[in-house]
Amino acid sequence: MQLSVIRKIQHLLSLSLLIGLFHYSGMVHAEGIVWDSLSPQQQETLAPIKEHWDDLPPNRQERLSEGSERWNSLTPDQRNRMQEKMDRFKNMSPEEKARIKERMQEFKKLPPEERKVLRERWKNMPPEEKEKMRERFRTMSPEEKESMKQQWRQKKMERMERHHD
Repeated sequence: MQLSVIRKIQHLLSLSLLIGLFHYSGMVHAEGIVWDSLSPQQQETLAPIKEHWDDLPPNRQERLSEGSERWNSLTPDQRNRMQEKMDRFKNMSPEEKARIKERMQEFKKLPPEERKVLRERWKNMPPEEKEKMRERFRTMSPEEKESMKQQWRQKKMERMERHHD
């Protein structure tokens, strides 16, 4: 009998501790990231926004911190390619940017294993083939692009049906 009381007390203490930890982690997250807690490499990468860092929402600080870690882990060649992509994106029309964001959201909705397959397929594709695909998409009419989207959606539905069977 006394053993069950001890277990209940242990369970309540564990639960209290967990609740306290969740509450504490929420407070830390709500307060954001202190600039001085960033690594020197992160501070260097994020230097252009240092003056505004404390004004940013905590979730934005977190995303920027994680992004700077990823950036710092890239090779110089990878950084150059990323910079070129960012420059191209900056020069796009609002409509083009919206389409790209929409495609990214659609990609994020795919199951993780399907995203992995698509990334691998793209990664292993010869550069000439990648450029052909890019050019083909750029030159498509809006109707052709919509038709392609419909085909992708249909294939997605078929894959989902096969996956659930």
